[in-house]
Amino acid sequence: MSEKTPTKSPKLGNVYRTKTVDMQRELYRDWADTYEADSVGEFGYVGFETAAKEFASRVAEKNAKVLDAGCGTGLSGVALKNQGYANLHGIDLSPEMLTKAEATGAYQSVEVADLTQALQVGPFDAVFASGVFGFGPPHPEHLGILVNTLKSGGLAVLTVNGKGWDECGWDEKFPKELEKQSLNLVEQVEIPYLEIEEIRGILLVFQA
Repeated sequence: MSEKTPTKSPKLGNVYRTKTVDMQRELYRDWADTYEADSVGEFGYVGFETAAKEFASRVAEKNAKVLDAGCGTGLSGVALKNQGYANLHGIDLSPEMLTKAEATGAYQSVEVADLTQALQVGPFDAVFASGVFGFGPPHPEHLGILVNTLKSGGLAVLTVNGKGWDECGWDEKFPKELEKQSLNLVEQVEIPYLEIEEIRGILLVFQA
């Protein structure tokens, strides 16, 4: 799917055009060294910090075992650690990105994983994912993969790129997947996400 509204940064547009897991794996392999400078400095990515604060307002137990799904270079893990969480476990598609994440010291463990496939991890008290959903993969049909790693009563706090929401049919697909997968959505709110690009984020909170 081509962009309906071009991004200000051509590099970000290229990211949104990676439509397969293999394409993403190749992209992030080559992008690991400059990912943080580009995403924060060039795109204005603040969604991970905003989402971490929203997570902290909902998950009171600082010793909770937390899965940071699609943790990338560890921006989100550091943000969660700054909120007081000490039992963080990161998974990501890219070994190169995970090397950066592990070096932050925020995680108890890191592991390569494809978020479009059933995960052999958990159970977790809570799940966090920022910068993962929107254009995909993963897609709306993969939301349950993360929710299913939760202990009973646990919360999953996930963001969706608002541009992806608008341009990839989330308005239509999301309600269908909620019903199909019997997902318990407890909150849906807008958050700051990519400020330079003027792209909002959608924060979704599920309970197992």
